[in-house]
Amino acid sequence: MRGRAPYFIHYVRDMQRAIAFYRAAFGAPLTTESPGWSTLGFEGFTLALHILSDGHDDRPMPNAGLNLLVDDIEAMQQHIEAAGGRLSELREPDDFVPVRVASFVDSEGNGFELRQEVHD
Repeated sequence: MRGRAPYFIHYVRDMQRAIAFYRAAFGAPLTTESPGWSTLGFEGFTLALHILSDGHDDRPMPNAGLNLLVDDIEAMQQHIEAAGGRLSELREPDDFVPVRVASFVDSEGNGFELRQEVHD
């Protein structure tokens, strides 16, 4: 038996804010919605937004490792900033990591990354 239908779980403190941000920034359709668990459809996977109640943290999986491949980081940065997020770091390719990697925080301070392949 194999695993299938991948979900990436992203812990959030404000579900409505998170839904609005990820729909606005990435154009992902909302597929399910509830106060504690909502999902958005991305190509090839589902982003599951999981509520994180006051007094609890997201250990052992901080930010659940959300990382998306994009064609143009700067173009996506405009959408992310318009939705209330911000760029925290942009790393260019090097001998260790052969892609551009941009670290962002969403409108609630949750971290995620975008990567962009570089073609010669």
